[in-house]
Amino acid sequence: MKNALVGVGVLSALGAAGVVARVRGSRMAVPALVSPNANRVVVLGAGFGGMSAARTLATQKDGEDLDVLLVDRQNFHLFTPILYQVATGGVTPDNVAHPIRYVARNKGFRFQESTVERIDVENRQVHTDDGAIPYDYLVVALGSTTNFFGIDAVQEHSLTLKTLGDGIGIRNRVLDALERADVEQDPEARRALLTFVIVGAGYTGVELGSSLRDLLMTVLLKDYPTIRPEEIRVMLVEAVGRVMTGFDDSLVESATKTMREKGVEIRLNTPVNRVEPEGVYTADGEFIPSATVIWTAGVRANALIGDLPGQKGRDGRVSVNNCLQVEGHENIFVIGDSAAYVMPGDERPLPANAPIAIAAGKTAGKNVLHALRGEPLEPLKYRREGQLVALGRNNAVVELFGKVKVTGLLGWFMWRAVYFYKLTGVKNQLGVLLDWAFGLAGTRETNSLRTP
Repeated sequence: MKNALVGVGVLSALGAAGVVARVRGSRMAVPALVSPNANRVVVLGAGFGGMSAARTLATQKDGEDLDVLLVDRQNFHLFTPILYQVATGGVTPDNVAHPIRYVARNKGFRFQESTVERIDVENRQVHTDDGAIPYDYLVVALGSTTNFFGIDAVQEHSLTLKTLGDGIGIRNRVLDALERADVEQDPEARRALLTFVIVGAGYTGVELGSSLRDLLMTVLLKDYPTIRPEEIRVMLVEAVGRVMTGFDDSLVESATKTMREKGVEIRLNTPVNRVEPEGVYTADGEFIPSATVIWTAGVRANALIGDLPGQKGRDGRVSVNNCLQVEGHENIFVIGDSAAYVMPGDERPLPANAPIAIAAGKTAGKNVLHALRGEPLEPLKYRREGQLVALGRNNAVVELFGKVKVTGLLGWFMWRAVYFYKLTGVKNQLGVLLDWAFGLAGTRETNSLRTP
């Protein structure tokens, strides 16, 4: 293990040297002052879709007088596929956040840190907390929010996992629960403190539950000798009869077996109809005492999508045509979690995930340029690459291109390789590599992160 860590250190040094060499030897594509006659393209949201659209617009324009402005309420791009590892101490928060202004400077677009408050389609303006922004073309990639399905007090009494702050908040809550349980004398209160309920057994819930169980059993118990292993419960509660809906059946069966062997309690066909500070109530009247309830049961489109014309689905996404435009408004493109796009021959819209958002961002960016040049627009083309779900330490299930199915240790290596490659920025890649290397040695981030 020592040799492995030394090797990682060498890779870090080489990577850092490579970054310096590239910066010194390249010309930064800093946007010039905006021409008053420039076509104004505003991209809302700096997630996978928005970043993809802004990069495409800035790098593929060819002489067009074009002002590309990316707007987001935070000044970093969050790599959400491994956000759950922030919650469970597997990676440090900085390593999943990449500064947007660094990308903007390199690629040649502008960035504005503002909160979008309203989209005024009639007057072609986006209203923010810093004022109105006019546009000629608009790319909407505002992402999604947690769907609480109207269940009583869920938002007030449960944690979510959508933002970097959410990941840090979950980690703090887990550590606080163990600190309190360490000194708690009342058996019932202690039982609630050591019961962690995750509502929703989709990909996020499965990865979070598996990793949380590993954190508790292989790392934290060593630091809390008064807590016995049998006292700790990690429960995955799902309303339907299977985990990871939409995943290959054989891999779902393998994942379910692996999680149960790890000690994750899986409760299927168990809808939750109320969440209180003391725990959750299921639809059949059962009460599960828990001081930590994490809600991963679903998402819906950002509420601002309601400002757009067009038909909306139950999850709030707006229907778009095959070129990702809102019907009747050829200058508005909607992508990612905000859009309901049905591929030819399919009955249901494409799911909301990062690969589809990236592909849609490229298509939307190209189509804005096509429109400016008077060229025909192109439809979204997406080839399903596959799905990867980590099941904690040394285990994952992987499906590639609908044919290759891998489980266990090899799947775990493939999962890490894919996400390491997709991380934005060499610094983030090397940081995550170091975090993972220390994780193999049984070390995770277990500090409570708070500001005074």
